[in-house]
Amino acid sequence: MMRYAVRITEAAQNDIYQVIDYISNIYKAPLTAEFFLIGLYDAIFSLENSAESIRISTKSDILKYGINARSIVFKKLIIVYTVHGKIVLVKTVISGALIKS
Repeated sequence: MMRYAVRITEAAQNDIYQVIDYISNIYKAPLTAEFFLIGLYDAIFSLENSAESIRISTKSDILKYGINARSIVFKKLIIVYTVHGKIVLVKTVISGALIKS
């Protein structure tokens, strides 16, 4: 089984910070935000073992991040990534409500 190195772009990292900041400050739930962050990173780094087992997306809202873009779901978020050899590049983390079928 191939193992991939997962890299998170600055844009995706900013997306993650915005979500965590929102949970922590708007909902006044810093502990929930911390647990959410741990779960989100667990989902992202699970791609080390399974990145190419997810098929390339057919949705234009995902493919705008690359012609070989794929996505996984964590709670109500979509993690969009591309695979380049042995590298998984997380491009963005967005609300699932923003993706059209």
